[in-house]
Amino acid sequence: MRAHDLQSAMEAVEQYPDRKTELEAKIRSLESERSFLVSDIANLKEKVTELELEKQANSLQGEVEALRTEKAVLEEKAASYEELTPIPVPASPAAGI
Repeated sequence: MRAHDLQSAMEAVEQYPDRKTELEAKIRSLESERSFLVSDIANLKEKVTELELEKQANSLQGEVEALRTEKAVLEEKAASYEELTPIPVPASPAAGI
């Protein structure tokens, strides 16, 4: 082996611990970021689900209110017709006694 090759090999061996430390730090950093991202994603999914449910509840509430209003109007209308045209009550057989 030539002296230059030996020197290059020695430098590579000496740099190995530095590179190893650098890679281990990078791995820890990426694992930490991954953990935060997984947590953030779970929280965002929960928030989106909640917002979608809230939107659906508000929509249904509006429909229910509209149906209640329609029912009340129809009940008033039916009551006003009943006041104008009395419903004949059939005579009971006991009434003639």
